[in-house]
Amino acid sequence: MTWIISILKKFFVIMTIFSFTLVNVNAETLTNMVNQILDSHEDIVNAKKKLEEADRDITDALLAYAPDLSVKYESGRNEKEASTSNSLKNFTTWDWTWKQKIMDSGATLNGIRNKELESEKSGLDFITARNDLLIEAADAYLGLIKAGEKLEASVAAEENTRATSGQEEIRVQVGSGLASDVLKAKRQLASAQKTVITDEKSFKSAVFTFEKIFKTDVIETANLTKPRLSPDALSMVPNSMEATVELALANNRDLLKSKMDVEIARNDLNVALAGFGPTVDGELKYSDKADASHTAGSHHEEQLKVTVEFPISGFYMERQGYLNDRSALDRAINDLAVKERDTVKVAKDAWVEYSNARTMLSYSENEATIAQELLTIAQKERAADQTDAAAVLSAEETLESSLKDLSDDSMSLVTSVYEILDVINSLEPSMIENTKVEGTFNTPSS
Repeated sequence: MTWIISILKKFFVIMTIFSFTLVNVNAETLTNMVNQILDSHEDIVNAKKKLEEADRDITDALLAYAPDLSVKYESGRNEKEASTSNSLKNFTTWDWTWKQKIMDSGATLNGIRNKELESEKSGLDFITARNDLLIEAADAYLGLIKAGEKLEASVAAEENTRATSGQEEIRVQVGSGLASDVLKAKRQLASAQKTVITDEKSFKSAVFTFEKIFKTDVIETANLTKPRLSPDALSMVPNSMEATVELALANNRDLLKSKMDVEIARNDLNVALAGFGPTVDGELKYSDKADASHTAGSHHEEQLKVTVEFPISGFYMERQGYLNDRSALDRAINDLAVKERDTVKVAKDAWVEYSNARTMLSYSENEATIAQELLTIAQKERAADQTDAAAVLSAEETLESSLKDLSDDSMSLVTSVYEILDVINSLEPSMIENTKVEGTFNTPSS
């Protein structure tokens, strides 16, 4: 009877997993899944559009120095009244005008530089959107694998506990066991069954997250493969916390944007100062007139002029705007100081996370190996009546816990590498995983 229940339980769990999966002969690597959404995801599309808009703004700002060309045509009829007679004659006028901005005390030049900086910021925003998607996709991909592994560990633990419970019942029936051991086994069996239910819920949640990120209703869970860290990615990881902080201070995107904000604020202040300075403009105009003066004749006119304007009223009308821009520059400098401290903390946190992940994975691998051996020994000793049921149940629980920790730590190492590379602005899509090297998880072949 116990064997039948175990088979039914395993069948139920398999059907639960299968209901969210579709087996395919081709492995769905993390790289393949990311490539499917990298160009079409809404966040990426919006970031690209923002970058394109920023580039067009640069062109628009540069056109401030382009010549302003215009042509005007007038045609009509002039009527001239005299004491002896009235005359009515047609006239036409053509005006060609060339206007050119020559100098405005640096206002336009600083405006152009600000548009260039905004474009650079948009480029950094695009990288941020891309890397956020890479990390989020990796979390969803690894999260689904991890949830599946935890569910498998829970099912295996539940089966082991069920078998132990059945063995203890047989011992009681033949008079060689204790009723308390049976109750302990049943209590742990109930706990194991609850854990299976909890892990099934977590697995379904991981499936839903996977569906949202990768925009798919068909999940080939059986073909998901644990990614190996790319050699390029590992080579880019700093060797110390100090090196991580140094690289982050030089390359972190948020810090770079904050530095650009200071430069933009400084340029805005220069634009405000330009409001107190002169402007110089040029104009060339050519006119062709036919009987425009009611003289029955034609002539043309050429005019070239340079206008220098001193904004006297700017000394009191632009003062408040100048003061506000100076205050904005002070605020940008203060924000940069805060961002530098934030960057140092983020870099240190990323390094500690990565360093701990490497250590924890090593310990978890050893712990899982020892826990498996411990369970095997406890089962043999129990069969020989050399230990009690509690030792076997404890070993089963320890193995389940160690396998789940191993799954957590193995995934944490991968994401910690992505995170530290993102902090120092070195993460690229090609670094997501190594699909060429054969070997175990995160271990190249010899």
